[in-house]
This record gives sequence, structure tokens and C-alpha cells, in this order.
Amino acid sequence: MNNIPKTTKLNLFLVIFIVSILFIRCDKQEYIPNTYVNFNINLDDPVYLDLTVIGNHVFLKNAGVNGIVVYRSGPNEFKAYDRTCTYLPEKNCAVVDDNNSTVLVKCPCCGSKFSLDYGYATEGEATRPLKEYNTNFDGTFLHVYN
Repeated sequence: MNNIPKTTKLNLFLVIFIVSILFIRCDKQEYIPNTYVNFNINLDDPVYLDLTVIGNHVFLKNAGVNGIVVYRSGPNEFKAYDRTCTYLPEKNCAVVDDNNSTVLVKCPCCGSKFSLDYGYATEGEATRPLKEYNTNFDGTFLHVYN
């Protein structure tokens, strides 16, 4: 390759680099589609009584792609995740309670388990974390949004 001009070497490198990037991004798992999320939860409402205790969570059906799970991780800290499993999300499998844990949810389709502390998969086929939404808590109202 010593007889090949530097510009040709650079062009070849760029082509290989770009093709490599494209192949890395083309795995069988897809991102969860973006959907508009913007709502408030009043923690004084008895429906959300579970969220007054650190470590508890609730499932909300009419938000996100397949619903949202809201988890109270600290006195003023909440996490909100889309319930869609990140392994083959086109199957629209929504995570459910893991009866053996309060901080894990599991996918009934593939068996993956996710930590509600950070959204990461702890077991199973999923390699991506659950899609997280933003939260803001003012002491009474929890705002969940993207």
C-alpha cells in the first residue's frame, strides 16, 4: 500500500469507518418510539398512595407507548420509564411487576428484568435500558415529561 496516494488511503479509511458505523447501528433491537408525555400526578390523591413510600412504584396505562411505570427512589426523587421492553420493542410487550422484588420489573414476553433504580436490564435478552422520562417534584405534584 506504499504506492497508493495518501488521499486514496484516507478515502478508503473513511468509507470503511462509515460502513462500520452503519453496521453497528443495525442491530435487531430498535429504540422505543418517541411519544409526547406531559402530565402531573398529585401525590395527595389516594390513587397514588403507593408513591408516598420510598421504593414503591405505580403503573400508568394511558401514557407513553405501552404505559409508564413511576418509581419513588428517594424523598424527593422519582424515576419514570416507558413500560415497553427494549428487547424487540415491536412486540409491544409491557413490563409488569416482578413478584420477587419491589425494585425490579419484568417482561412477560422475553423474561428480561429491569431495575427501577436506573432502568437497566439486570437479566434476560434485553441489553438496553428502559426509556426514561424526565420528572420534577415540588412536594405535592410530580411532573412527568419528555
